[in-house]
Amino acid sequence: MKIYILGVCGAVILSALIFLLLPDGKLGKFIGGVLKLFCIAVILAPVPQLLSDFRLVWSGEGDGAAAALDDAFVLQMFGRRADAQEAELAALFADDPGVTVCAEVGWEAEGYAYRVTDVSVRIEDFGIYGEERHIFVIEQIESRLDRIFGETVEVEVCG
Repeated sequence: MKIYILGVCGAVILSALIFLLLPDGKLGKFIGGVLKLFCIAVILAPVPQLLSDFRLVWSGEGDGAAAALDDAFVLQMFGRRADAQEAELAALFADDPGVTVCAEVGWEAEGYAYRVTDVSVRIEDFGIYGEERHIFVIEQIESRLDRIFGETVEVEVCG
């Protein structure tokens, strides 16, 4: 890109210098027109290369072009999404005073679609809650996860 810009600038500057030296009259106007065409040609020089790189592959049935997806990239992005969900869950439960949890999100890819299969939350510390409140904290965590992930997700809370 830098070479292209330098080439266009060089062509414009060269044309301007030659235009200043041109005599008045028909020959000067003709050479000025040629210089303008030269500048346009330099500016449009990369267009044929761009058009040759642009290809549409039609399947022939009218359903549009098919793009090949990179499976490794898709799986890596889904893994990052699961990691981000785990961090969000840990931050969500960190709002409770002193409760620390370790969350794990199980997922699978179904035809390039991300689907959560299971959520596991391990409570590492119940914080300020006493012994009689452990069951209440576990029920709160289960109800939050059910609201987030729905009833289809199996939630396992270990204390």
